[in-house]
Amino acid sequence: MYKNLIEAAREEGIKEVSIDALVRKEDGKVLLVEDLQGVNPFYHFPCVQVKDEETIPQAIQRAVTENTAMEIKEVIRYLGHYDVGGKRHLNFVVEVNDPFAVEENKSISFAWLDVQEAVGYPIRDEVREMLDLYSKA
Repeated sequence: MYKNLIEAAREEGIKEVSIDALVRKEDGKVLLVEDLQGVNPFYHFPCVQVKDEETIPQAIQRAVTENTAMEIKEVIRYLGHYDVGGKRHLNFVVEVNDPFAVEENKSISFAWLDVQEAVGYPIRDEVREMLDLYSKA
């Protein structure tokens, strides 16, 4: 099922595919992270670029682990995608084993927020649209 998402992007001329993980807690709060070492001052979902020969489930786990040190409990669903600058962002809703395992460090800052709070944070319109899709499901 997931493999078709990458193939569809390639057929549309998209060369880079990113996995964005909308991590949610049981209480409904979602995780936003901010890259403190980059030039991007916006909060976003944990994300990684899909590597050659990497499966989407592997990339989803890597997106969460590399950005937060948490382990995925379950991939809930595919939420949707958006394209920016020739890169496709595939968004998945996930739950983690221990949401309290995430730690701030010199690389990231994070916030667990209700969807209504999250849209008030400095986020890009595309992330706001994904949060809107998530809240309607």
